[in-house]
Amino acid sequence: SSASVCAPPPLKLAQVTFYTRTLAVPARRDVTRPDTARGQAAFDDAGCAGCHRPVLRTGDADVAPLAHQTIRPYTDLLLHDMGPGLADGRPDGEATGREWRTPPLWGIGLVATVNGHTRFLHDGRARDLTEAVLWHGGEAADAQRAFRDLPAAVRADLLAFLESL
Repeated sequence: SSASVCAPPPLKLAQVTFYTRTLAVPARRDVTRPDTARGQAAFDDAGCAGCHRPVLRTGDADVAPLAHQTIRPYTDLLLHDMGPGLADGRPDGEATGREWRTPPLWGIGLVATVNGHTRFLHDGRARDLTEAVLWHGGEAADAQRAFRDLPAAVRADLLAFLESL
């Protein structure tokens, strides 16, 4: 019936939704190490922060502590054409088969610990963070090239920075 469509969610669903909305993100690790600071600078210099924006501010929210907060998700939450290398030819909503929403990077350094693997990207094709960056194309091609062309030590610093998130 139409009345059930407009009915409030069952209590358990509301509680689980509230719980997941208010979970804290993982704290950054190793933030005082010199390689992490150098890596953050390399991340910015390579152009990664153009889409993986370090800082966002939340808007209005029905849960007061979530409203108008400064957060550091390393995303712009936007769709970007990532080129033919990542294209799957399967449109999804407003996204074409070449577009992907910028995933937040917060907590990315804990993937192996939490998930027991280091598979990245939408289909798990990247075996580590280096491969994930190297799969970037399209709008991220310049950042991918900048990463690829970094000296090995600077690239290691950038990866240490990502692992700290």
